[in-house]
Amino acid sequence: MNRCLPGILALLVLLTAYRPAPATHSRVVQNNWVKLANRTVIYTVDHTQVDIDGLQDYLNALRIKVAKGAINLHRCVVYYKDGQTQDIDVLNAIPQGGQSRIIELTRTDQPVTRLVFVYDTKNRAIEKADIELWGRKN
Repeated sequence: MNRCLPGILALLVLLTAYRPAPATHSRVVQNNWVKLANRTVIYTVDHTQVDIDGLQDYLNALRIKVAKGAINLHRCVVYYKDGQTQDIDVLNAIPQGGQSRIIELTRTDQPVTRLVFVYDTKNRAIEKADIELWGRKN
């Protein structure tokens, strides 16, 4: 037992000194557009909330891509870090494989903290829609 004690003490010192690196959010970026989230939209839900964590860049536009299914995007509410919101009427039918129009943001001086999308699905009982949310960096 006495021969193991120095090894055990050394292990305890190493374990207490070890601090993992802070979590980083690796995001896909394409031509100044950064992927913010993926969601599967079910027909029983009429809105989706996306909390934006760890994004260091300010955004000046949004876009939604639909990979599977189809949605009618009605409205988007953008929440900024300073507590203000931007309510945007979108009114955009997005087919499978399509994308929304570019949704311009008015507050490019504040980081976006949350997005809420109001929609309905076209093929309610047939197929869920897989959507990607993208933001354009300033």
